[in-house]
Amino acid sequence: MKNLLLGFSLAANVALGYMLFQDNDQMKDLKQKFDHFSDEAGGKAQQVKGAITGDTGDKIGGNVKEGEGKVKEFADSMGDNFD
Repeated sequence: MKNLLLGFSLAANVALGYMLFQDNDQMKDLKQKFDHFSDEAGGKAQQVKGAITGDTGDKIGGNVKEGEGKVKEFADSMGDNFD
C-alpha cells in the first residue's frame, strides 16, 4: 500500500512538473525570481566574506550586488503591474 501511494505521488509530481514546464510565462517568472535571488544571495555572501576578511571592498561590492537583485525584482514587479 505504501509503495502504491508513493507511486501515485511520484506520478502526480511528474505530471505537475511537466505542466509547469509547458507554461512559458510561468517558467520566465521562475527564472527571473531565481536570478534576483541569486544576485541577492551572492551579495550577502560577498558581504560576509568582506566581514570575515576585513575587506571593505567586498562589503561594498556585496551591498551593490544585493541592491541590484532588489532593484531588478522591483522593476519586474512594476512591469507585471502594467501587463
